[in-house]
Amino acid sequence: MFKMLFQYIEENLNRKIDIDDAARSAGFSASHLHRLFTFAYGISVADYIRKRKLTNSLPILLDQRKSILEIAMACGFEYEQSFSRAFKAEFGITPGKYRMTRPILNITPPIHDFGYVCSNGLLFGPELVMFPEISLIGVEHDIPYRDSMWLCPKVALEFWDNQRQTIHGVANNHVFYGLTRHLGTEYSYSKYMTAVEGNCRNKIPEGMKVDSFGGYSCVKFHYIGRHHYREISQETAHDMYDAIHRYSKTDDPPSDIHLEKIDIDEFDGEYCLYEFYMPLKK
Repeated sequence: MFKMLFQYIEENLNRKIDIDDAARSAGFSASHLHRLFTFAYGISVADYIRKRKLTNSLPILLDQRKSILEIAMACGFEYEQSFSRAFKAEFGITPGKYRMTRPILNITPPIHDFGYVCSNGLLFGPELVMFPEISLIGVEHDIPYRDSMWLCPKVALEFWDNQRQTIHGVANNHVFYGLTRHLGTEYSYSKYMTAVEGNCRNKIPEGMKVDSFGGYSCVKFHYIGRHHYREISQETAHDMYDAIHRYSKTDDPPSDIHLEKIDIDEFDGEYCLYEFYMPLKK
């Protein structure tokens, strides 16, 4: 999905990169590229290009025979002033001062993480985040491990289509949460809660419960799929969980609890976005 984009960027660091051209190199529209790249890497493609250009300028700046203007133009900046402003904003020092003092700087290397292939999508991560505590209201299910790949999506759609409308005081009516609690190896099933974020002070519909997640550091994975949210296949789900289990280096569940998050409004007609959080083990 992004491999051709990164190749295009590295081959064109010495000139001004047009975002539309960069997007076409990877088969995206500019709007699709901005949205998906930011979701995958936590930075806009424009910011990444700028950081790569500035990193690329550092060894060139050590050549005293070249002027700052020549180096700016060699790195795809049209003006010396724009290069100097961007350089100072990135590194906290002017290009001229860098030449004289040659301090050690934090740089942006090329990205080589193209995502883990999961059927018709890509899984990115892990990364460490602080997840704020949220209250969840929903329906809890006993899900046998052997049936989890097909039964979890089934009860999730049932909740989304028919049950969530009975909940009052929903914080984000377009966001679905799936909260899984693993009970231990002596059990053949887990607890899976299909939920929305809500105000637990309001009356809770019969048959539903309140739970919470967050207020601690989490490991985050995130998935980009070229399909609708309702079409996350069993094969894709299996691939995602297999990758996450490999990260934890164990056959047991990587955490006693984990949270799935899907923002329905993020579906743009072609790509869906999915987030997975589990508390960081101490």
